[in-house]
Amino acid sequence: MSKKAQEKNPTPEKDRIQLNPFPGLRPFGLEESHLFFGREGQSEEVLRHLSENRFVAVIGASGSGKSSLIYCGLVPILHGGFITDAGSRWKIITTRPGNNPIGNMAISIAGAGKGSSEEKDDKDINIMSAILNRSSMGLTEALRQHVYDGKSNILLMVDQFEELFRFKKSRQDTVSFNESEAYVKLLVEAVRQSEVPVYMVLTMRSDFIGECSQFQELTSLINESNYLIPQMTRDDFKDAVTGPVAVGGASIDPNLVTQLLNDVGDNPDQLPILQHALMRTWEYWQQQKDLERPLSISDYEAVGRMEKALSEHANEAFEELSPKEKMICESMFKTLTEKGGDNIGIRQPTRMEVISEIAIADPEEVAAVVEIFRKPGRSFLIPAHPLQLTSNSVVDISHESIMRIWDRLKIWVEEEAQAVQMYSRVSEASALFQEGKTGLWRPPDLQLALNWRKKQQPTLTWAERYNPAFERAMVFLETSEKDFIAEEQNKIRLQKRQLRRTRAFAMVLGTAAIISIGIMLYAFVLRDEAVKAQQEAVLQKSYADSSALVAQFQTEIAVAQSDTAMMMRDSADASALVAMENAQEADRQSGIAARNALIAQDSAEAATQQRNIALQQQREALRQQGLAEAASDEAYRRQVLSVSQSMAVKSLQVDNDTTLKALLAYQAYLFNENNDGLVHHTDVYSGLYDALKFLKGPSYNVYTGHTDAVRYLVFAPDNKTFYSAGSDGKILQWDIEDKDHSIVIENPLVNRVIDVSDDGKWLACGTDGSGVQLFRTGSSSAEPRILSTSDNHIRSLDFLPDNKRMFSAGTGGVITLWNLDNGRSEVFATIESPVDVLVVSRDGKYLAAGTREGQIIIYEVDNSESSFILHEDPGNSVLALDFGEDDRILASGDMQGNVIVWDFMSKSMLNNLRGHRARITQLRFSPDGSLLATSSNDGSVRLWETANLNTQPIVLSANQGFVFCVAFSPDGEHILTGSTDEDRLVMSPTKTETMVTDICNSIDRNFSEEEWNTYIGTDIPYEQTCKAKPAIIGVKRSGGN
Repeated sequence: MSKKAQEKNPTPEKDRIQLNPFPGLRPFGLEESHLFFGREGQSEEVLRHLSENRFVAVIGASGSGKSSLIYCGLVPILHGGFITDAGSRWKIITTRPGNNPIGNMAISIAGAGKGSSEEKDDKDINIMSAILNRSSMGLTEALRQHVYDGKSNILLMVDQFEELFRFKKSRQDTVSFNESEAYVKLLVEAVRQSEVPVYMVLTMRSDFIGECSQFQELTSLINESNYLIPQMTRDDFKDAVTGPVAVGGASIDPNLVTQLLNDVGDNPDQLPILQHALMRTWEYWQQQKDLERPLSISDYEAVGRMEKALSEHANEAFEELSPKEKMICESMFKTLTEKGGDNIGIRQPTRMEVISEIAIADPEEVAAVVEIFRKPGRSFLIPAHPLQLTSNSVVDISHESIMRIWDRLKIWVEEEAQAVQMYSRVSEASALFQEGKTGLWRPPDLQLALNWRKKQQPTLTWAERYNPAFERAMVFLETSEKDFIAEEQNKIRLQKRQLRRTRAFAMVLGTAAIISIGIMLYAFVLRDEAVKAQQEAVLQKSYADSSALVAQFQTEIAVAQSDTAMMMRDSADASALVAMENAQEADRQSGIAARNALIAQDSAEAATQQRNIALQQQREALRQQGLAEAASDEAYRRQVLSVSQSMAVKSLQVDNDTTLKALLAYQAYLFNENNDGLVHHTDVYSGLYDALKFLKGPSYNVYTGHTDAVRYLVFAPDNKTFYSAGSDGKILQWDIEDKDHSIVIENPLVNRVIDVSDDGKWLACGTDGSGVQLFRTGSSSAEPRILSTSDNHIRSLDFLPDNKRMFSAGTGGVITLWNLDNGRSEVFATIESPVDVLVVSRDGKYLAAGTREGQIIIYEVDNSESSFILHEDPGNSVLALDFGEDDRILASGDMQGNVIVWDFMSKSMLNNLRGHRARITQLRFSPDGSLLATSSNDGSVRLWETANLNTQPIVLSANQGFVFCVAFSPDGEHILTGSTDEDRLVMSPTKTETMVTDICNSIDRNFSEEEWNTYIGTDIPYEQTCKAKPAIIGVKRSGGN
């Protein structure tokens, strides 16, 4: 320690080294300005802006030290009287918008004249609130009445101003917008007036600066006076490390300083994490009770280094809680955090009373948990220790980095986001049901919602933060559940009744069949007897006929022998009578035989009829049994599909076990595939894609080459090559397989559009001022032919299928038709508005143009005079167009984020696809027309299934920043996306089956039985996800690979 430092600290070193000089995650306080290092000279810049304008907006990235710069840099200078006209007497008021901007300002003003340990008078708060809401001069009037003493200046510090925009977005109603606007008016008028000496400092995260444009007067103030906090240099970080250590009376090993600087790197978000790691390192060093030695790398590594120190520290606090307190803790942190639309965690400051209601706990129990996480040395929550907690105290996490670093909180944030998403879906469905626009829910949606309700146990207080119609949503869910249960019970009753009826029918039919068989056998016996009787009758008749012949013969003899005839007459007559009687008896026996034959035939027919009835009843019984089995199979199928969706979502949350993540994603795919689930299921796709990123590395499908935004993408027809055009002026030719690229040309200006002819021989580039550059792809010459017209600011171009002609259009509103062989052009059409996009139908018969004034105009290619306006929405620019495989279909995208599918032949709108939150930059149909890809400035790409556009699309979010372009590969298996920030050029699969081929080759095991029961349940039998890998039955597995 230097002699100068010893003179400032005459007490022994062991007595001086007590307080920790590092604040951790919270900002430096006013009393800690002597510990604030690394921002030298910046306070003076802020002071200059403040003195000149009485207002300054301090803007910087999250964790860049905005609040600390004001507390420890600006405020001490103010008290030193460095603003000459203002003097050195200052009253400092700090406020944050939170979820009640004007109310929080009233609390801050009411407490401005009191000590920090005194409770704020509710009466004063109500008075201040009334004054603030009275007019736009309310802030000035409140300060005049309650704060201004006629001598002091007032510094109003509005910290974390971005909370105002979160408040407005979370509410999304007229009241919140009006309150936000009124809040801004109060601030602006307080700066502009001159009666009360009010100076204002506003701190805000730089990623919210664009939101200020909705308030014109505030935008003017920020433009006039703002200070963007620069990123700290390596020397600045070094000062931030060594300075506080020296003030604390200790020393630090230079090797540790070097290690810390290497761990920090160039990421400004690491500053609060660095402060926390140093705080923990100091604590550990003090506990070793060897204060003579410097802080060393061993101390730093003992607390987990920067990457683990915060998470381990938070887990240490969590493990001190009782089981009930852990439940309160989880509920509290879920309340204090939220996942934004861009998947970035944001803070949600909340009053203690609200946390108690959401956690279903007493305020004292919640306060006890808060104390654990804010006690000295643990600055995870604010208000900081030792401020007393009351039911009105607003609790907040001390910094956003906690959400990104603490492993347990990351899971909680994701679970809360899913809970909010499910509640929002139920709320929307209940509203539609109330309007008669939809029906009650059925599985799998109903089962997912019931699982959510059982696990989340939502309360009114929790739900009102997202949608106030909580009771309506719960009634809708309960009604859906009761209706489904009643329906299933009714099905069971009908099945049981049908089964009883079937069994009765079977018994009756069985008995009837036995009787029928007996009758049939009896009939066969009767038929045999009848046949025998008939044969006997025939025999008798033959005998009678023979007797008659004998009698006739004897008569003839008698005639011939007249002498003897008389003598024998009596005998002959007797024989004749006998013969006649025998004939009559034969006829009688023949009749009896015929009647017996008819009886036998009737009996046989009756037996056959009974047998047919028995067979028909048996078939009906089998049909009913089949229906019952089909209903059971359908219920099981829906259950498996519900589990599939749940597994896919769960796989996205697992980031510490790559094998488990891959197994969850792949098994979800198998369940969905084997049970006729959606072909393009967004959750299944997301799970597989995320698993591949973990297995192959985050950049496995990223193509690196451009140094600025990728503006346009197009594939060559060979399916092996594609071209990209960027804001860096480069056109790159890529090899898909090895990711190699070569520079086609490097222009000085932005390349806005490129296209390749269908035969792959021509490549055209639309420039911003130089017309069209036309390249021969097979030529060795790198110099393009220049196609120039009066309108050289090209915004769109498209080749015709004949590969001989091409259309181009630009800001001048002229559509030009080019002859590629001779380079000549003709004006095809002239429009009064700039043309932002044009596209030729696949059969080459039609041309569609989209204008900046919101028109879609359809032309016949062979007759430009034949045209019509398909759609017109003034001021809503049409920015994207594409024809489908069926040339009647046209899709359009506009400035407001609408994607509309048209049947342009009938001039009718088929569908309006909602989902994007910003302008549509491009859209493309896949080569077979089965998919429609849309890109947007909201940072996402959506894949819509054209056969069913009402199903949820697959959302691709691999790119960073605005997504400018999309392109399908010729085989439709992959899609290219280009954007503004890092990972600018990404190739993603379009189908789930494309991704699964590499899953099993990249892992070494299957689910364990314990994992199967945990993530899938015991209702579905265990199966091997990867058949070639060993099954793990009864073995517990944990950890990642």
